[in-house]
Amino acid sequence: MTLVASERVRTAAPAGNCNEDLATKRAAIDVSISTQDARRMDDVIAAVHAAVATPLYQATVLTTAPAIAREEPQRLKGLFTGFDFHVTSDGPKLIEINTNAGGAFYGALIDQAARPAGTADIPAMGAWTRLFVQHFRSEWQLAGKGDLRTVAIVDDNPGEQFLKAEFELARRMLEGAGIAATIADPRELTYKDGRLRHGDLAIDLVYSRLTSFSLDRTEDTALREALLAGAAVVSPDPRTHALLACKRNLTILGNGDFLREAGIDERARETLIDAIPLTTVLTPANAPELWNTRERFYFKPMNGFGSRAVYDGAKLTVATWTQISARTDYVAQARVEAPRIDVPGHDPMRYDVRTFAYGASPFMRLARVYRGQTTNFRTPGGGFALVRIRTT
Repeated sequence: MTLVASERVRTAAPAGNCNEDLATKRAAIDVSISTQDARRMDDVIAAVHAAVATPLYQATVLTTAPAIAREEPQRLKGLFTGFDFHVTSDGPKLIEINTNAGGAFYGALIDQAARPAGTADIPAMGAWTRLFVQHFRSEWQLAGKGDLRTVAIVDDNPGEQFLKAEFELARRMLEGAGIAATIADPRELTYKDGRLRHGDLAIDLVYSRLTSFSLDRTEDTALREALLAGAAVVSPDPRTHALLACKRNLTILGNGDFLREAGIDERARETLIDAIPLTTVLTPANAPELWNTRERFYFKPMNGFGSRAVYDGAKLTVATWTQISARTDYVAQARVEAPRIDVPGHDPMRYDVRTFAYGASPFMRLARVYRGQTTNFRTPGGGFALVRIRTT
């Protein structure tokens, strides 16, 4: 695990039943990567943010983004953005970017559990608590709102979510720092008299774990209205998702000509071109060629999440191809095989490495160990894994 907090502190949020939940989601093995690969991942994240900050990139991406993403932008960096890499012999390859990525709070629990005996008086959880709360406060301060008083952690049916323990741990961390926090379904929110509320609690900031990224559903009405009115800070928000997480963006982030036109320096261009697998939008014009070479690609929905509706081209059926090739929201991404790792008591498994960043600043690495073509937590012995950095 990478800890980029400057120091460990003594105050720790109590884990409670979160540790019991961790036991079902932690892999049976740790993952190690080289110092060089860790630095390359960080370089990729910096280069992505350099590109995203350019006027040409924003104009290009927002042209096809939902209307809400083109509204007056909030001043924020976006909470818990995850950059997912496959480690290869040619260095780490950026497979996708996810806003509101899950796992950081489990990463804090794993780091705590992995602390060696005799250091309990300097708990790892305290460092993560301090860092995470700092990120929440920073989002609010960037909006120029003063002191952060209340946070709502929002997802659909939060009590039923697979990573629901993260919501509870976030709530405890915030409340331990003197910030009132609540966990809510978006349908439980109201917007009235200029304030977003959960019951009687007026909400300053929403930590959104929703996968309705453009907030265009009926269930999102109160949240959408509060965001558009500037009555609450929402992080991550539709604009952040449009600029970072839409998989269409990889088609230009890996395009050297576009990056040069955008004004990206040579080093950053080479970093992105080397790290991003060839990605192209699936269109009627290129569909025949992509079908003929399908075993070289994965096919992904532009705004997908959690490996849902992702297809391995080598296993595509004619019926599935007919469905996705008729759509306008798929990309084809050149196959980059996930590395494999030996897992005690199990056959070798695949893994990827998620680097979390706040803005362009990485702060945690967490691996996901799994069996199958896409990441999942159904594999015995798989799950979230500690990432160790090899110094040799």
